[in-house]
Amino acid sequence: MTINAYIEQLIAYAQKYLLLSRRDITYTRNRLFDILGVESNEQGDFDEIPELPDSILQGIFACLEQEGKAFDKATLGEKLMDAVMLRPSEYETIFWEESEAFPVDATDWAYDYAVHSDYVKKSAIDKNLKWLAETGLEITINLSKPEKNNKDLQKQLDVKSTSYPLCAICRDNEGFERPGFSRRNMRTISLELAGEPWFWQYSPYAYFNEHGIAVSCEHTPMKLDEKTAVRLFDFVDRFPHYFIGNNAPLPRVGGSILMHDHFQGGRYILPMQKVGYRTLLKSKKYPDVKAGILDWHNTALRLEGKRDEVAALAYKIAEAWRKYENAELDILPFTGETPHSTASFIARKTDERYILDIILRNNRQSEEHPDGIFHAHREYHHIKSESIGLIEAMGLFILPARLKRQLFTVKRILAGEKVELAEDMLMFKPMIERLQKEHGVVSAHDAETIVKCEVENTCRSILENTAVFKGDKEGQSALVKFLSSVGLKTER
Repeated sequence: MTINAYIEQLIAYAQKYLLLSRRDITYTRNRLFDILGVESNEQGDFDEIPELPDSILQGIFACLEQEGKAFDKATLGEKLMDAVMLRPSEYETIFWEESEAFPVDATDWAYDYAVHSDYVKKSAIDKNLKWLAETGLEITINLSKPEKNNKDLQKQLDVKSTSYPLCAICRDNEGFERPGFSRRNMRTISLELAGEPWFWQYSPYAYFNEHGIAVSCEHTPMKLDEKTAVRLFDFVDRFPHYFIGNNAPLPRVGGSILMHDHFQGGRYILPMQKVGYRTLLKSKKYPDVKAGILDWHNTALRLEGKRDEVAALAYKIAEAWRKYENAELDILPFTGETPHSTASFIARKTDERYILDIILRNNRQSEEHPDGIFHAHREYHHIKSESIGLIEAMGLFILPARLKRQLFTVKRILAGEKVELAEDMLMFKPMIERLQKEHGVVSAHDAETIVKCEVENTCRSILENTAVFKGDKEGQSALVKFLSSVGLKTER
């Protein structure tokens, strides 16, 4: 096909999936001619309209390469999609018109639009390796997400940005482009949470169905305050079929973007949300709130009840936790004026009540655990060394792309192949030697099972590392005692 044929195919695609009006076809075609430097209006033929734009974009790229033109594929692709899409105001208007009566249909439409406009990279997401572990955890090897360094994340808070946009999730990114970075085809939805301007956008490399982020319109650092639960409940009031939660707002236990307040959520039930109570609790002040310690790998609580009562009790727990000290369990709230204790709140809504899960976190370091006492310990860094943020703390592990190659090498070795370990494989040597000692030489099928089981057990151990109150008798007794200090007593 010629480049003109691909242009016509893209226009037809946009008519079918992106609400391109017949009235705007000539205008849009001329925009595409200008972007691509096409001088002929000769219209080529094409066979069919694909379900996603990948093949059309790749065809255009191939034509340009044949002409010897230099370009960045990601940036050009987003510029082309932007040219055939609805403007941000049009996208938002359609969304809210639909949402007033049918919020589920509205989010279905908005997410599908994000996929068809190639903002959500479905083709890349579908290549990720994923499975459900016997432990109940969900594990994915994300082939598109770069591995991040915790020290770099700390620097984000120490350096005041002066660039435009100030960070990768600011609303100023909508339609923005610079060399090597583009958000041309990004579309957002305005929100009001606790009386403040926020917005919603879907995540380009979604971890789960309709995964997105709610972002403050103000570029201000992540925080946990008396309005956090209120903001979350405002969101689920509007979208009761979604969950939403905040990353813990401290380095090593938070997410990858700490300099800008935001939440994560979507239309999904994560493993932690499926578990029941380990210990039920009762509050004299809030007798209608059902409360308890979750039967989970880290330290997680759940509150269920009326909106205002749940929000008030959650903030009371968070404030007490920020000041809690138990040196015997390595829990110290401060080093000097530097805070260590914080929490994640995760909100849901049913027809009858509001549900708020609370994960207690602490980012303190020690000589034995320089990366964090309640972080993945060093013996697990070959599998995962990044911060364990909200999504992973709830049981969906996002493992680095390097593992696809590295674990394949481990399987070959267990199956008896002689393999010289590359430098980035040396960290797997203790694991390989231990598995060889336990299992000897095994079949390729058994090697696959053994390695998967090893990854699953490691992920569970990492979550146990992050538990501030361990699952043993001493840890659970201390947790119950802490909760009694905020008026939550075990049911008898």
